[in-house]
Amino acid sequence: MKFPTIHLPSRGYFLVLSAFVALMLLVMNACTPTPTGENSLAVSISSPQPTLVEAKAPPTVRKGKSTALKNSFSWRNVNIQGMGYVTGLVIAPQTPYDVYVRTDIGGIYRYDTPSGGKYHHSWLPLMDMFNTNFSKGGVGVESIAVDESQPNRIYAAVTCHQEIFTDKDGKQKYKYSGEIMVSHNRGQSWQATGLGKHHVYIGANQLYRADTGERLAVDPNNSQIIYFASRRHGLWRKNGNSDWAQITGGLPPVTSLPEYKKSNGKDNEDIPGFTFITFDKRTGNSNKSTQNIYVGVHGSGVWQSQDAGKTWQNIQGADNPLRSAIANDGTLYVAFGTWGRDGKNTTGSLRRYQNGAWTEITPDGKGRVYSSVTVQLNQANTVMAVSDKFVYRSTNGGKTWQKQTMAMGAFDANHPQDTVNTSAPGYYQAYASTGAATIKINPSNPKQVWWTNGWGVARTDDVTAKTPVYKWMMNNLEELDSNMVRVPPKPKAQGGADLISAVQDKIGFRHINRNQVPTASISPKNIPINPAFKWANPDWKFYPQPFPHIAGATGIDYSYSHPDRMAFVGFHQWQGFWGIHGISNDNGKNWQAFASVPTEELWKKDKSGKEKVSAIAGQIAISPTNPQNMVWSPTWGTWTHYTTNGGKTWQLSRNLDHKPKPEPFDEKNNDHLHYNALPKSWGNSINPWVSSYILAADRKDSQGKTFYYFDGSAFYYSLDGGVNWRKSKAEKFPSWVLRPAIVPNPAQQGDVWMSFARNPEDVNGNPLYHSTDGGKTFKIVASVKSCEFVAFGKGKAANIPYIYIFGKVGNATKESIYKSEDMGKNWFPISDPNILQFPGITYMEGDMRTSNLLYVALTGRGIMVGERE
Repeated sequence: MKFPTIHLPSRGYFLVLSAFVALMLLVMNACTPTPTGENSLAVSISSPQPTLVEAKAPPTVRKGKSTALKNSFSWRNVNIQGMGYVTGLVIAPQTPYDVYVRTDIGGIYRYDTPSGGKYHHSWLPLMDMFNTNFSKGGVGVESIAVDESQPNRIYAAVTCHQEIFTDKDGKQKYKYSGEIMVSHNRGQSWQATGLGKHHVYIGANQLYRADTGERLAVDPNNSQIIYFASRRHGLWRKNGNSDWAQITGGLPPVTSLPEYKKSNGKDNEDIPGFTFITFDKRTGNSNKSTQNIYVGVHGSGVWQSQDAGKTWQNIQGADNPLRSAIANDGTLYVAFGTWGRDGKNTTGSLRRYQNGAWTEITPDGKGRVYSSVTVQLNQANTVMAVSDKFVYRSTNGGKTWQKQTMAMGAFDANHPQDTVNTSAPGYYQAYASTGAATIKINPSNPKQVWWTNGWGVARTDDVTAKTPVYKWMMNNLEELDSNMVRVPPKPKAQGGADLISAVQDKIGFRHINRNQVPTASISPKNIPINPAFKWANPDWKFYPQPFPHIAGATGIDYSYSHPDRMAFVGFHQWQGFWGIHGISNDNGKNWQAFASVPTEELWKKDKSGKEKVSAIAGQIAISPTNPQNMVWSPTWGTWTHYTTNGGKTWQLSRNLDHKPKPEPFDEKNNDHLHYNALPKSWGNSINPWVSSYILAADRKDSQGKTFYYFDGSAFYYSLDGGVNWRKSKAEKFPSWVLRPAIVPNPAQQGDVWMSFARNPEDVNGNPLYHSTDGGKTFKIVASVKSCEFVAFGKGKAANIPYIYIFGKVGNATKESIYKSEDMGKNWFPISDPNILQFPGITYMEGDMRTSNLLYVALTGRGIMVGERE
């Protein structure tokens, strides 16, 4: 997330993004919940040593059997174990009682049980075989269901590409819509069931994603019948080989629900709509479909059918149902809730429906959302519910409750009084306890209870204990939303790290060892608080350490000849897009905010006056020989600036090949005032969740003054440290591309490569571009059919590195990662696209210290590492 991924389908949409819409996207996409009680000052005390979670290296992705892939690398996740909303969990009701989780952007995982699996106590990702455009980047899953009579069969509700059309710009593009996928082998392979052609909306990463469901359900008495309760298109059913059909029978039209449309008349994709489907199994048998069915409709209440879905009656309960659970005796439990639009007016309750009557059993007040409820198999009165960081358990049907406040964080210096959970990695802060999504009692073991939130999955093996102990179960569950990977070439023997990452939610990590969970996340000192949020931080002048909120790093770089020197830029993810940033002098161990940031006095949109505007997020590049010389191209705020004194002061970068001064000249038009500045980059200025890698330093320039830049259509180069820029003669680069990447060859000065990743809706890829004269001219690399990303790694000779691309070569129809040992003349695949297509890839980086070692950053699937075994 949490995506963090932004799925924006067209140029026009990007251009009309308003700050308000972006803020709403930000709130939706944050993968971790906003912590509560954050106003306490950081306390300087002797803290316990953070937990270091050791990996027995995470499970390797299975290799392909093709002889063409004899050189295939072994692929696995970098061990991080956290971050990303696990929005739902289901357990198969028959042996082997498989546990499945769904995530908002990272697909589905199955837990590999100790009794029957190869990777004991590990999560196995089940959707890595889908390509990076399958679901607009990443794979968000809105619901999952297990066929009760055939537990190897599972269903998943996703958004995926359906039709292909030619847009006005001449490009072939995908149309996306909701689809129900089915697997008959526990997630090893998937097929579509045909919902896609009906254009049903699925919003796996929208508001209420962690509070609703399961929207998918299989009739427990007739596995030919599948239901899907959608957000914006009502209730759907599929019976055997027949097509999906919408079910009405008296159900309210979704268009009648509150806030179906926004105030501006546009579709509201955040409405919960139809939220769950639940069967009373007693009312059917092997010869008769289940007769008694319940459906939740947010804004209308609970609806019941007593004739297998033909007709429906509103039995109410409350008008905001979210999740449900039904006991073996037919007792129905429903969690209700509505989030207040302004952070206030949040309401919720828990109710029981039994013998035709509702009983309120709300455990702890109505001012909170109860996001999940579960009931014990064969024990109708044992019920559990969750709300934020609280777990409730009742053994008398909700008459009385035991309340437990979850303690799921490691030691947090901002909250030193909080209980430490010894299973938490060191970077899990106190608010890792908050934002619960779902809870589930294991039908095969009533003492075992599973719990999920925006950090991952936890479990207790004895819920009957006086104080149950929940432990994180995160081995190989990697849903971190990654933006960038850097591998500074400091030798490991001299204290270098395996890699440094820039990510959403936790800023980033210094990964000392790719098989060990980091103990801490990047946390810069002296970031001033956003004054607009003084109400939230009344006692702070600077954000304390560890950084107390969710924040993302959008760009990170190092000085190639001085790999201890690093810098990053990013943004605060809920306090008003406030810029965050930092420099490190010790290879990423410690970080300090810039002494200043690029700032300009710019005219307000209504031209009523000027306001101070600062650089926010974007990309940063560092000179390979002079770490004091940096260039910063922000997402929002100022134009591109450079510094020659390590960030103490910044100056505006100038474009020597600018267009003539506008006539007439508007003194209150910021673009006119910057007509001779380096132009803003289209892909870099859309939204801070979209990282466009449009800025780079030449790694091999002995003077350390050469920088490269791409504004969305034209390439620029600077030979004086970013002060002045010239426009390249290269023409006809792909335009309106979200993730272009400038990748200089670290072994040859002036050798520059550019890749253009497909936009999510684009069917066809783009060429790989190569310049041998410092970006003055470019040629298309003829040996490559299409290239999404390009990277360099150590080769056999110091001046001839290996080149890696993610794309297509020859007659390939699916993207793979390829390697070239001869500067792009010949390529061979090192990944199997039938198994791993790196869904939601965002960046690649090789290691210049170790041959055959490559990292791949992904949307919602963490970071993959490939290496030759």
